[in-house]
Amino acid sequence: MNGGELVIVIAALCSLAAASLRFIGFHQNGRRLREFSVIFSLLTFLSLSGALFFLLFIFVTSDMDYLYVWTYSSTDTSGVYKVSGIWAGASGSFLLWIWMMALVQVIEVISEPKRSYLSRKFHDILQISLAGIILVFLLIMMDMALFAETSEFERSVYPNGVGLNLVLQTPEMVIHPPVVFAGYAFCVAALAAGLAYYAAGDRNWFMIALPWTRLAWMFLTLGIGIGAIWAYYVLGWGGYWAWDPVETSSLLPWLMTTAFLHALVRHAKKDEYSVVAPALGMLSFTSVVFATFATRAGGLWSSSVHSFDAGGSSSYGLERLLELLRDDDVILGLFSLMVALFALSITFAIMKSRRIPLFEGEPPPKISDYISDKNNMMLTVILFVATSAVMLLLLFKNVGVAQATNYDEFNQKMAVFLVGISVTMTICLVWKLLGKERAFLLGIVLIAASAIFGFAAVVGGFASGLLAFSAPSYAVAIGASAVRISRSRVSGSIRKTLQQVSPHIIHLGVALVLLGYVVSSTMQVFPVVDGETASSGVELEIGDSFEIGDYTVRLVSLSVRVEYIRAGGSIIDEAREATVDILRDGKVVESGVVLTNLYGIGAFRTPQVMGVEVHIQKFVLRDLYVNFQWRSAESALIEAKTIPFMNILWGGLGLLAIGLAIRLVTWQFEPKAQPARRPKSSGGKQSQESKKSIRPPASEKDYDALVEEELKKFKEKKAK
Repeated sequence: MNGGELVIVIAALCSLAAASLRFIGFHQNGRRLREFSVIFSLLTFLSLSGALFFLLFIFVTSDMDYLYVWTYSSTDTSGVYKVSGIWAGASGSFLLWIWMMALVQVIEVISEPKRSYLSRKFHDILQISLAGIILVFLLIMMDMALFAETSEFERSVYPNGVGLNLVLQTPEMVIHPPVVFAGYAFCVAALAAGLAYYAAGDRNWFMIALPWTRLAWMFLTLGIGIGAIWAYYVLGWGGYWAWDPVETSSLLPWLMTTAFLHALVRHAKKDEYSVVAPALGMLSFTSVVFATFATRAGGLWSSSVHSFDAGGSSSYGLERLLELLRDDDVILGLFSLMVALFALSITFAIMKSRRIPLFEGEPPPKISDYISDKNNMMLTVILFVATSAVMLLLLFKNVGVAQATNYDEFNQKMAVFLVGISVTMTICLVWKLLGKERAFLLGIVLIAASAIFGFAAVVGGFASGLLAFSAPSYAVAIGASAVRISRSRVSGSIRKTLQQVSPHIIHLGVALVLLGYVVSSTMQVFPVVDGETASSGVELEIGDSFEIGDYTVRLVSLSVRVEYIRAGGSIIDEAREATVDILRDGKVVESGVVLTNLYGIGAFRTPQVMGVEVHIQKFVLRDLYVNFQWRSAESALIEAKTIPFMNILWGGLGLLAIGLAIRLVTWQFEPKAQPARRPKSSGGKQSQESKKSIRPPASEKDYDALVEEELKKFKEKKAK
């Protein structure tokens, strides 16, 4: 056992001590035991910080004695990519994730004395949960052998290290994984706070869960956005989103945290969703574990292009899953943790629901009367959870399905749920402006319009059925969001204005992303050659050209140059280039555009294309996307397409991040929750009056119900 492995073991022992001492202190009400638990929590964080710093040190110094460094770095790797090599593999990124979760625990430990509005029992369960999760992750990580030594044979093959895969040597690689893992790590607070609420029942538990989940949601949004940009501009995959299994699994935590945030905000204001909100918090982190499992087991799906760490296999589905669980202890550990957390979430929710009814009150006389903040939020949460559930079912259904088929099915199935979310969002935004009946009618009209337009487009063939079905609801949602933003100004208070406008900025961002996605994925234009769509490209000789919409792409020249790059166990020895001119309506838009493909010997010692450089000509409402494949010294296959509304989509992603950033900043100035006080009668015993005072304060009741109650009393008094 070397020094790095020893530090990981010490961190695990400290985490075990922190959880055990807190558990014993909880049962014995021992103050000293709790204090010792705090010390061990801090030691866990310090140990993990030491391990992470040591990993950084051996990467920066190119210490090839360690297998992980040898695998993901080399002596000639540039400085910034030496650092990003830390999270290039599963074990390094796992350490970063655990360190961030330990950071969450340390912040909560330090903040504990200031949170007197939460009971000692709540704090105990919260800290036990955090320490327990960190311990489980550390136990899983021990099997990863992060600090294993490099064998003499491996050093003899690559004395200076294998090097980071060329695909990963991009600025996006430096940013994307840490951002995603920060979002994953912050979700652990939702799990621990939800579990503590189930056990202790503290009304103010949202004061911990809400800011951490908002922070997690922002990082998850940024992570998905950066990943989409990476795929679109750098990787040359021809698009930003392909419903790849690993992409889809990373969307699940975003959907679950979105549902959780909606339920939690309503719970904080009205004390509703006492059963659902904490369960969604726990399921948010469960979905994070699933996303990690899917990434680690990327080879489970035949359609995955993310299976960098998965071993090769000809089997898919249940057979492949059993094979992975049998052969990989890390995958087995993640799968077991995921199942255990899911079972725990459902069990606690069922136990809580036996004491608190899920539905109250008599059904209203009119259907439109169902429209209210409470019911709208409930429908929103149901739709997000249903979308996540269907997405998960499709993932497992399509384990052996080809990528194109998988993409088409996800597009079709998800459109129904995304339109439902969009219609519900519109009703939530406008019902107080239009009234319940008009808002209900608007919802019916949108659903009917979607069905009619979609059916007419499929039958008539004048447009994509998916676009015709989805666009009406997305467009109206954009308009409704814009109206609410314009009406969000609070006179004399910048802080309150920002609080009012931030959720509507987020809603506008979501609507723009949805509209941008459906337009960009269904209205792409490809070249037409001899009356047929050339979606796979057009073969041109030097001097030839083809038209694509109002653009013309002309092949000017082809060339080959020597290029030597060694990265990721591969050797690139040749760069083949195609120079093209781009014209629009007969006028040159851009000349001398150089498209580059890198060729060499891959890690499996086979000649292949090692890198593809695409060119994107951007305009306000559409992009021209061009790349090529070498055919000979005189000809090449030029692939081109126009993709509309990409700027709309990127703008929507930016608004999502901006809206939640505003929400996070203004949260810092929101009033803190106060502890409920229990008046005591003489002799230390509670009187009947004091027992009544334990009931929730008026501020926690539904405001509309209070107003109705007071009006009723006033009318009765006036009648007498």
